[in-house]
Amino acid sequence: MINEQLEESVGPTAALGGGDSVFVRFGADAAFGVVYGTEANPNHIYVVAIKARYLGVGQVYDQLGNRLQENRPIKIYTLYAMRLDNLVEFEDQDGNGLADYQRGVSDGNFTTYTPLADNLYKRVRLDTAWNRNAIERSNGTEWRSWTFSLEATNLSYEAVANYTGSVAGVLPLVRFTFHLNASLEQVDDVNVTNWRITVGQVAGRYFVADASRLGNLTVSGKVVRYDLKWDQLIQGWTFAQGNAPPRQRLLLELGAIVGNFIPAALFDAWLNIRAVARIGEAGTVSYDTPTGAETANDTTGQYGRPVPLRSPYLDFGGNWTRIGRFLWVADSTVDGATEPVYGQVLGGFRFVAVGEAGNAFAGFLLLAGLTFAGGSRIEHDPSVVADVQADLRLPSELPTDAARALLVATVVVVVLVVALLGVVWFLTRRKRAPPPPKA
Repeated sequence: MINEQLEESVGPTAALGGGDSVFVRFGADAAFGVVYGTEANPNHIYVVAIKARYLGVGQVYDQLGNRLQENRPIKIYTLYAMRLDNLVEFEDQDGNGLADYQRGVSDGNFTTYTPLADNLYKRVRLDTAWNRNAIERSNGTEWRSWTFSLEATNLSYEAVANYTGSVAGVLPLVRFTFHLNASLEQVDDVNVTNWRITVGQVAGRYFVADASRLGNLTVSGKVVRYDLKWDQLIQGWTFAQGNAPPRQRLLLELGAIVGNFIPAALFDAWLNIRAVARIGEAGTVSYDTPTGAETANDTTGQYGRPVPLRSPYLDFGGNWTRIGRFLWVADSTVDGATEPVYGQVLGGFRFVAVGEAGNAFAGFLLLAGLTFAGGSRIEHDPSVVADVQADLRLPSELPTDAARALLVATVVVVVLVVALLGVVWFLTRRKRAPPPPKA
């Protein structure tokens, strides 16, 4: 029964800047849910997936060709978070539906606004206190679901870029209604990538000397599937004088974080050798543009102009494994009329931070956005989906004393709570942070 294996966690958290949270988790391999700010701890809303990614199975050899371990699972914990960042008013001068601007970037944080072809006016920051209503729960034999709303009222405007006009008044209401669904199924014919891992020793410490791909292995296990859809309502925006339809638009800025957790014991050996990158699993985002498919990662930097998205999705993953997908409906409802929604990407930015106890959190930060026609009442429905391969049953495992020693040197396995401490440190810059609850 799924009700015996998927656990709900609701309450305060220190993760991602702190506040409250609603999470569903499957053991230590998967957690999915929402983190949001409170009166005591204002914050953005984060849609979060923390998942074990099985990068494959390793056949571990030393540099003399002696096999040290057979069918050693290789998995990392990856955090994927979509942050609802800011609402920004702009005037679409060229009529392409995009907000044509750039952002300053400093230490992984977005700072200044630089308008390019369009006029930028003001924004409402979504790092605030959110009020949650009661959670509605339902379940079946193999699924569970949770529905709840987060809303903020009377939010202040602030000028951006070179705007010097009025920022009087408030935004009366922003509401996000979340529909979180989780299901679990047993699968018996899963192909996983098989790797030959060669390790060496320097001063008694193991390191990864080489990794090459072998044929796939067929295994069994469980798949946890999550999807989180939300209905968003923006009501009562006061537009700047002179910013009138059809050029009047609002931008919802989105910050996507993808990072892999590296425990302290492996920082020098694993991270410096970049074994995850060596097998193409550090993580990228893929999207469809008018000129074809493109990707962004930690080396992309900022584009000269925002890249328009032809299809309504962003796919996050590695060469062999998937992290998650962000989807949205291509139309919105503005004052009762159907209006198109446009997606854009501004760039991808690398960061590496060392957190509590020396744990490393390495990945990339993506700045994207969705734009809507201006109006008094704007409604739209995005979603995030993810699945997790968990509890794998391998054909055989031959543990030995040497293999147990190499477990620390060749497999990136971290406990969820330890991983979250690294996230908290990076995103809040706190020297000390209380450990988050199991989420």
